[in-house]
Amino acid sequence: MANEQETPVKQEQPEQPPEEAKKPSGPAAPTVDFLDETQQRAAAAYMAYLDAERQLEKAYKDQEATAETNYAQALEQARKTCQDTVAQARKNLEGSLAQAKKQMDEALAKARQAFDESTSQTRKAYEEGVAHSKKEHDDAVAQALKARDEEEKKARVAHGEAMARTWAVFTKARR
Repeated sequence: MANEQETPVKQEQPEQPPEEAKKPSGPAAPTVDFLDETQQRAAAAYMAYLDAERQLEKAYKDQEATAETNYAQALEQARKTCQDTVAQARKNLEGSLAQAKKQMDEALAKARQAFDESTSQTRKAYEEGVAHSKKEHDDAVAQALKARDEEEKKARVAHGEAMARTWAVFTKARR
């Protein structure tokens, strides 16, 4: 942990050029320089580690944000697609209902027309039948009346002849 506390101090110091770090200044100096160089390398490695960790965290956050964005876009696209599909289905339903109503109205109109024609034909056939039956009745009555008149004439003629014979026989008998 002592290195961790020293590291921020090392981070604030500008990096020394490698030439100054490699200069030996005496017999004891190489040890101090070596420790300084080791500490500098450790600090640089630790800084690289921290930088890599920050980059990794940033990459993770960027990837997470990208995934969230993609997820939100996918949800929005799915919602829009669903709405479009529902709207298209509703439009198709309304079109189908309108077409079915139109077909039903046309069929009802044809059925009414057929009913009216059938009723008209039935009424016409009834009236023709009634007229024909009336004519046959009138003809039969006229023929019956004519036959009755002829029979009555024949009966009167026969009655007249019978009465004339009876008078002739009665008058002859009285004489």
